[in-house]
Amino acid sequence: MSELLSQLNDDELDFTVRFKDTDGNFCAGEFLDIVNYGGDEYAIIDPCDGEGYVDIFRILMKDGKECYERVEDDSTLEAVFEIFRVKNEDEFDFD
Repeated sequence: MSELLSQLNDDELDFTVRFKDTDGNFCAGEFLDIVNYGGDEYAIIDPCDGEGYVDIFRILMKDGKECYERVEDDSTLEAVFEIFRVKNEDEFDFD
């Protein structure tokens, strides 16, 4: 289980995470959910920029530390987002 998911279970949602964008700049975003797909865990983050999309990161361990790798593969993005959408259809408006 990821450290992020443990935090979620302890604190119950509504927290902000910091991550690096594609230019290497630190950004803040609202943690939305953890999704399991293909044997991996993925963090769904709302970057809070009002553009109406989410960032999806694969959670992995490197040198004993939890790391987040931005997903760029379109088929993985679509599959993970679909799981997130179905899982949270009562929580968010996806239209």
